[in-house]
Amino acid sequence: MINRGNWLLVKKYLQYRITYDQVSNKTLRLEKTWLKHLLTWGDEKQIKDFPKIQPVFPEYVKNQLSKSGKPFSYEYQRKLISCAKRFLTWLTIHKGGYRQKINPIYLDTLKPSRGISDPYIHEFVTLEEIMAIASAPVFTLRDRRIRASAVFWFLSGIRIKAFATLPLKAVDLDNLTIKQWPSLGVETKNKKSATTFLLNIEPLFAVVKDWDQFIRKNLSEDSYWFAHFSPDTGLLDPNIHHIGKHRDQRARKDLKDWLLRIGLTYHSPHKFRHGHAVYSLNLAKDLGDLKAISQNMMHANLSTTDGIYGMFSNEEVKKKITSLGYETNLKTSKEEIINQFESALEQLINLK
Repeated sequence: MINRGNWLLVKKYLQYRITYDQVSNKTLRLEKTWLKHLLTWGDEKQIKDFPKIQPVFPEYVKNQLSKSGKPFSYEYQRKLISCAKRFLTWLTIHKGGYRQKINPIYLDTLKPSRGISDPYIHEFVTLEEIMAIASAPVFTLRDRRIRASAVFWFLSGIRIKAFATLPLKAVDLDNLTIKQWPSLGVETKNKKSATTFLLNIEPLFAVVKDWDQFIRKNLSEDSYWFAHFSPDTGLLDPNIHHIGKHRDQRARKDLKDWLLRIGLTYHSPHKFRHGHAVYSLNLAKDLGDLKAISQNMMHANLSTTDGIYGMFSNEEVKKKITSLGYETNLKTSKEEIINQFESALEQLINLK
């Protein structure tokens, strides 16, 4: 049974996260779920006594099973334990009497148990996949909308919630610009405001532009890019200037339905954002490019972008590593020596 006093402290922590850390509702729901594991493990004991409980929390998490009957993945274990550590650290700072019992030494033990971790599989929409989606057949106006939307996600890297709330006046395709501004009604993560830009990949951009031109002929600037349809006619509805709370779910369902009918692999909308990042990072040539990509994805810093999207797939790692052979390096070295020699010779001639 969960200790009531512990639960009240968790509620105060979650309220703090909303008020001061300004976390999203989604993050709040996740942390509430994760912290229930900590409270269940603690049972009726007070939080001050948590360091005495056996088995320790990381070991407890390691032995828990998901709804499918399988152990939690290593990544999920990490999230659960990190959340618990964040909450307990908050207690030591903001609530008196906890610092001595929940000390830094104990907090340092809160890490996933050692063992075999799951292989990392980075799922994202590839350029080949988005090209196939862009050229796939559409049979209805709904199909046409979701095809253009999927391509838009890849070109922009936009989050699905922001996309679902994006008004026409926030999109300027002539300048490849998107105004992700909460002041325009765009629901961005943590209410950040930024002007972002689209990749200029012509075959893909044509699909987006075609839909954009179509809806602008029939809708006002206050209507949404992910336009509404009339339930009576099935055509664009110019009278709707507000959206429901779960508008983004409509996009998910439409995408899954359409891809299933045309025989293409389904990826969630967020994997199109991943695809945008991976494609961009693979083309980056210097730190300036990396910084621009990070800023365009509305990340707080470059380490966030690199940490989430900078991982290469196994195939990419193989390609890069196997190209680092001795012969390749030797050839490059010879070319560099010849270039340096020719440059030095040219300088000597100029001195004369």
